[in-house]
Amino acid sequence: MEHQWMEHATLAAGKVYKSFLTEVLEAHVINDRDGGALDEKNQKKIDKGTHIDPRVLRLMSFSGKGGVAANPEKQEIYDKFYNVSLLDHILSVTRGSLLLSALDWMGQNPDMDSRMLNRRLTVMAVIGFMHDLDKDLKLPRNAPLEIENVEERMERYGIADFLKGAEVSLSASQLRYLVEKVEGTQAHRHAPDTLPPREFESLSRYVRLADQLDSTWLSSDPETGGFEGVMKCLEKDRNLQGEFLKKWKRIQLFDPHHPFLLDELQRCLSRFSLRLAGVPPLIEVHQDGYLFMLIPESRSEEIVEKAVNMLCNSLPFKLYLDVSNRGIPALYNGQPGHEELAGFIEGGLKAQELSNLFKIKRELTDQLKEPLDDLLADMGLQPRWAEKVTTQLTTLYSSFKDFEEPDKEWLYRAAHLVLLLNLKVDAKPKNAVPASSERETELLKIVKKELPDWMREIKDDASRRTLTGLCVTAMAEQDEDLLERVWGEDDGLLKQWLEGDGKRPGFNQFISGDGIEVLKGVKRRMNLLLSGQRLTVEKEKEKGRCVFTDEPVPFKKTISQAMKLYGIKVSAFSGRDNRPEVVTSDQSHTNVGFSSVAEHKLRSEVHELQGGKDNGVPTLVYSPTTGGLFGGLGLTDDKAMGAMSLYDLNRLEIKKGKVLRGFETYQSRYRMARLEKMPESLEGQVNIMRMLLNATRRMGRPIHIFRGLPTLQKAYFYYDAMPKVLVNLLGGNALGLEQIPDALKHLDIARDILEISGLGYDVLRLYAVPKTRFAAVCFSYCYLRDHDEKKPTLKKHLEKESFNYMEGNQTMSDQDKSLIRLGRAGAGIQKNPGGKSSGSDELLVFKLCLDTLNAARKVNQTDVESLVYAVASELETNLIRREKAAAKENRGKKSLREGCIEVAEIFVNNVWFGVLGGRSPSQKSRRVLSAIYRMAFLKTHKEISEKKSENKKEKK
Repeated sequence: MEHQWMEHATLAAGKVYKSFLTEVLEAHVINDRDGGALDEKNQKKIDKGTHIDPRVLRLMSFSGKGGVAANPEKQEIYDKFYNVSLLDHILSVTRGSLLLSALDWMGQNPDMDSRMLNRRLTVMAVIGFMHDLDKDLKLPRNAPLEIENVEERMERYGIADFLKGAEVSLSASQLRYLVEKVEGTQAHRHAPDTLPPREFESLSRYVRLADQLDSTWLSSDPETGGFEGVMKCLEKDRNLQGEFLKKWKRIQLFDPHHPFLLDELQRCLSRFSLRLAGVPPLIEVHQDGYLFMLIPESRSEEIVEKAVNMLCNSLPFKLYLDVSNRGIPALYNGQPGHEELAGFIEGGLKAQELSNLFKIKRELTDQLKEPLDDLLADMGLQPRWAEKVTTQLTTLYSSFKDFEEPDKEWLYRAAHLVLLLNLKVDAKPKNAVPASSERETELLKIVKKELPDWMREIKDDASRRTLTGLCVTAMAEQDEDLLERVWGEDDGLLKQWLEGDGKRPGFNQFISGDGIEVLKGVKRRMNLLLSGQRLTVEKEKEKGRCVFTDEPVPFKKTISQAMKLYGIKVSAFSGRDNRPEVVTSDQSHTNVGFSSVAEHKLRSEVHELQGGKDNGVPTLVYSPTTGGLFGGLGLTDDKAMGAMSLYDLNRLEIKKGKVLRGFETYQSRYRMARLEKMPESLEGQVNIMRMLLNATRRMGRPIHIFRGLPTLQKAYFYYDAMPKVLVNLLGGNALGLEQIPDALKHLDIARDILEISGLGYDVLRLYAVPKTRFAAVCFSYCYLRDHDEKKPTLKKHLEKESFNYMEGNQTMSDQDKSLIRLGRAGAGIQKNPGGKSSGSDELLVFKLCLDTLNAARKVNQTDVESLVYAVASELETNLIRREKAAAKENRGKKSLREGCIEVAEIFVNNVWFGVLGGRSPSQKSRRVLSAIYRMAFLKTHKEISEKKSENKKEKK
């Protein structure tokens, strides 16, 4: 009975929550985007339905807990919490308050009126979603909520319409009153003109409890946060009447090598928590190698037992077909009977696997096209040849799109026959079953007809047998007796081969597979982890070692390509520790532990669901499928967890594949970017980092990447093996949610710098370090200006960033300041060269100064005063001779000589002896220093021109 009313309470809360997602989030919040309005071109694409909105949901763009603050004291507080978006936090509080209240009420009154329950829960959802309205509005803590702001948010989120569905009406002042009651210090700050209905007065206390629980769970304090804090918070609460709401079984296990298995374990535990106890886990989070769950204590043992059994039963270790590179088929993981194998061929094979059964030598194609069409056309099985073949073998059927249903029946019969004709059978003893050549003879004996001459002349045995199977199928289409003799369910030849005939064993007795042993190993591992025991192995002294976990495994249990483990090639680990093969051996020997076999087999299944290329063993990428309180509430209970690649998460054009529309993670469980492999090149890392950071913002969930052993991280984004240049560029391995937009801008520039020939890695190193970033900006801009690179956006951004530095909005080094002073003074003595001027024209003053000092250095002239006069004289002479002297207004009515002396003093004192230490710079350094001077020179002339324009306007 307890389970029944708890299930009803969960269903009621889930129904309201799903309605809230549909009517508020999908209808309104999804239109509230960060970054302002789109340009006309992109808006048209969205309106047409060809693209999705590239902007991030506003409530996903800043933190609800953790995050970044300018105030050091606030930052110290934020650092104690795991960083989640505001949307994740408020939805967690919404779910928590909905389910806790529904369970509490129905625990006291299982027959509670459904209409009353729905009304209360509807209002509860609104209070929970709006409880952090001050954060939504980005108000200072304890700042009062203005009624205009509440009204605006109610309209923006469609709150009134959602309430109307439950026949409830609340004014903005009434809602503000209920929201302020959530925070004890804010309660009763603004009394409404009319109090809300009395039945809603107590709702805020459930929201307050849910807010405390979520905040406590996200706290990293070992005593007051996490599991300890949540349990203490429940124990201390005086509002919850039911004791069952305070009793939860803790599950905490660490298994970083098998994240896909932990995903499935989490899903199974959540499912049986709901089925057996009527309520989903209070906490269920898989992050950074850890699985954290709080399941109902009353049924915990049964939940765990059934979840582990379900996990093992759902793993992909069923009958499967593998066709080798030589075209030889083999069956694994099962001992099917005749009818079961026929059903497997018709319903269990994918198109590619079915196609692989009909492989023949490519060199036979030309001679077979005409005779095969004549032989098979009447039954619709004429070959569909591939247009381009680069391998030694080609398939007769590259596609099955134009097959009629009756034709498919004959195709499946042909596949059945060809499979058993060519099937690889490792029988013991070897002559226990007929070899493929003997099977061909037996088949032809019962056919009682001669094969065509062109078929008998084929020398390649496997190709001939494949064609023989098709030929016999064509004969059977005209001969029912032959059909029965070969495919018959009583004494057909295929049944005798597969199941045995009393005189000799069937093929199915020798079909191998590690499925049973693997599932046994997985079950043992999970039971040990769930019971908090140390992982042990049955035989510690086994010679073999798992290449992933280094656990002892039976030496003879090696993997094969036929096992189809994602990212693993049997020959990929040559030379690694614990590998027995030698350089001269052509036999691979790779041992993989049972749980790792299951893990990578599961990854293969997920990869097929997700699509894309197999990039090898992926880097450990963690992105939680659920988070917060009752994360499983309202999620679709799919047979297979959804999967989206990094490209799916960044794709905007709908027709090109999967796209992330916005709320998938709140409606179903998704593995996000789990099969990605971090590239080795810096350019590749920059590109994938951009995609990862963009994905974190778009899906509203953290991403943590590990190449070593994972550790719990509070940051929104974390990468343990980030290249040093990117660490410098982004400011560290970890980023808070609010830091990601700036990081993306830096990565965009880094990508452009790496792509432009003439800039590259050296310039990126300068740009990555804040101390030298201004120099890199100036150098990159000047390079683009000189070489007319088609990067207008980058060029504009670099100019803006350099001006930002020179206006004092960014800190710069004393070296940079000296060169800026020189550039500004240089603009006072040299007139503006014009928009189409060359770099030499703009660097005239800098070059004259440096050349003069280099010449003086050669004759051992070191006196400061004499050097100043030498430089000033050279400047004045050349500017007058070349007619490039600036007007007096450029230098505050000073004479040209005075202006030249000022420039010379800056160069000699600050640049030559200050920056350069009295020595001539290298060519590389000179290019950077001259770029800084040049940017200051150009900016000063721009300011002079703007001032002149303003003066002209004032005179008019």
